[in-house]
Amino acid sequence: MNLNTYWRPIFWEPVSGTGERLMVGVVLDREDIVSAHRVIRDDVLDCLYGKSSKGARTLIDTGLATLKTLAESTSLQQDLPAVFGLEPGPLRHTESRSLGEALRTAALLYSSLSNLDKLDDLEETDAPTQEESNRRFTTELRDMVVTRRPELESYFGRSAVLIEGGEPTRFGFCSTRSILHFGVLSPVRQSSSVRDARARLWELNGARQLAHLSLAALIFATPRLDDPTLSGKQIIALRRNLSEIEREADGHNMRFIPVNSIDEGADRVIEHA
Repeated sequence: MNLNTYWRPIFWEPVSGTGERLMVGVVLDREDIVSAHRVIRDDVLDCLYGKSSKGARTLIDTGLATLKTLAESTSLQQDLPAVFGLEPGPLRHTESRSLGEALRTAALLYSSLSNLDKLDDLEETDAPTQEESNRRFTTELRDMVVTRRPELESYFGRSAVLIEGGEPTRFGFCSTRSILHFGVLSPVRQSSSVRDARARLWELNGARQLAHLSLAALIFATPRLDDPTLSGKQIIALRRNLSEIEREADGHNMRFIPVNSIDEGADRVIEHA
């Protein structure tokens, strides 16, 4: 069933006064249910801002949450003020069968880095390397877990020698119960992400056998399959790659755990610690 949907694109001017704006989010009202969504993806912010991308994400997410609160207290159909450098665009009205359809409509109507058709053309050299993405995810995940469970801090970043006389291999997390590796499946670097996942599964399998641990798992940050900024081609590849990694993990009695956020990843680490 189609529902009346009012929405405003949300723009961000990273350098004040330049007039160069990015569409970074959408605030919607579908039958009096207001929601706010960031549509510029993490990998784009990583490419633009490198190590400073975490601050950019926090600023955008905070601004969107504030705009959502303002729309709930008044009305999305009334003009909303700019907050944290985020400026609401013109009010739009469409009918949508789902939230995802409404978000995709918004992304496609405004030509910006939120439009996934343009992201398909990004060369791999334009995006963060697999190692950089993994390091950033691991650091943020560790910080979140330690904030919740400080006693787990000593289990992060432990090393083990997998082959006699070989160099130590560093793991994301290793306790007396489990050994975990962390990584990222980037929508614009899927082939290198899959290769990285396979290598990490091999390391996990070797370490589990040496240490006789009950659980070995690969926790991978992945985009949501219903992410409106993903193109059809990327979604098909994502489904295929997630299934392939899971089959490889299952074949060696290990776990593959895809997560869509740092919070969800921290929950899984704590659950299996």
